[in-house]
Amino acid sequence: MWKPQRLDDTLPLYRAIAEAIARDVAAGALRPGERLPTQRQLAAGIGVDLSTVTRALKECERRGLVSGAVGRGTFVAADTGVSVAMSRSADSADASLIEMGLVLPLYGIEATVIDEVRAALLEVDLSRFLRYADPAGMPEHRRIGARWLARSGLKVAPESVLVTSGSQNAITCALMALFGPGDHLAVDELTFPGLKTAARMLNVRLVPIPMDEQGMVPEALGAACRRERVRGLYLMPEFHNPTTSALPDERREKIRRIVERNDLIVMEDDAYGHTGTRKPPLAARLPRNGIFFGGTSKVFGAGLRCSFVAAPPRYLASLERAIHTTVWMASPLATEIIARVVESGRADDLVRAENQEARARTALALKKLAGHTVRARASGFFVWLELPQGWTGRELELAAREAGVRVFCAEKFTVGGGTAPAAVRVSLTGPETQAELGRGLDVLAGILSRGPANHEAIL
Repeated sequence: MWKPQRLDDTLPLYRAIAEAIARDVAAGALRPGERLPTQRQLAAGIGVDLSTVTRALKECERRGLVSGAVGRGTFVAADTGVSVAMSRSADSADASLIEMGLVLPLYGIEATVIDEVRAALLEVDLSRFLRYADPAGMPEHRRIGARWLARSGLKVAPESVLVTSGSQNAITCALMALFGPGDHLAVDELTFPGLKTAARMLNVRLVPIPMDEQGMVPEALGAACRRERVRGLYLMPEFHNPTTSALPDERREKIRRIVERNDLIVMEDDAYGHTGTRKPPLAARLPRNGIFFGGTSKVFGAGLRCSFVAAPPRYLASLERAIHTTVWMASPLATEIIARVVESGRADDLVRAENQEARARTALALKKLAGHTVRARASGFFVWLELPQGWTGRELELAAREAGVRVFCAEKFTVGGGTAPAAVRVSLTGPETQAELGRGLDVLAGILSRGPANHEAIL
């Protein structure tokens, strides 16, 4: 049974216990997924009262060191020691790496957008779009947003659409507006790291729901709702990040019933829905509960970053206040350019070109990684590489980094104290060209062919 070797007597007792846990996690004495003694056992072993231990563990949970599960205990968080940052600025020393961690827009297919930007700067009344606008977005932009969301199978009135500065901003606004500190949000046990960081900053507790190859298991969601006070649900049912799975119709219907029975707030993220065939969004079946994030940056480029958010009437005012509080408004000029591309019909051409390029890159990845278990979609922007026995995702990420390639390990996406699967997410759109992607894939295939004991020999 774990017990701290020493406590810093200059700190309040609960802080000293939290620091001891942090120190042993950093040293490897406590490993990701390891179960801690019960609170009563810790209190007795250290010789303190139960409330002190409870406060210490809450501090550790706030810092992302541990995860508590009702009825199961407290575990060292699976992502402890793994950066969940999703930007190059967090890894600025690695500018020379082949980028296969970040999923980027296909920057090589940008002529359409560049033409529209040039035309917009010449033709629009710039003074109008350089002024403050309604936090919900200009009326004409909300109308275009409704048209954009209709492409995803979601038919809503423009009055139900808000314009945010990208889906990360939309997620943060939803957490700020609709959840309070300590509220529970159900998520896939592997989920978008940007959600994890936002939830941690706002003290929203994530409840990991087991998955299989088809995505979230509805029965596990139902059990979590009975076991805990779950207030909401975040999911990516059309193209899950990172596993590429898509929820089948029967699961969507089961989840819909669970949501309505428990009156959950649903946050549906459609960042990659444009990359393949699709089913009607879950939000279309949940007119009272479903909030839908229709991000555009993966289509038009990160510089034209916005997300069209569809929400039920009962959430709109709170979400609008959160937009005002965080960014005041999404850029009207950037949104106007997006609106022009959509209205002209050239957005369809852009999506087709991107899907064609993504399809070629996916085929290349499947060829280069033949013999390994790769989960992919025909025109996806990334693949999920399941690793041979002996590897962990964290080890493969480090080995690839040593060899000049950046990928993201499963631990980066794992929620809670469960064991992360032995897998990595491999971005197909990070490299500028197919040739660069091929070189990166060759490096990964070479590392795997040599096995975990010999990866240090690969340079």
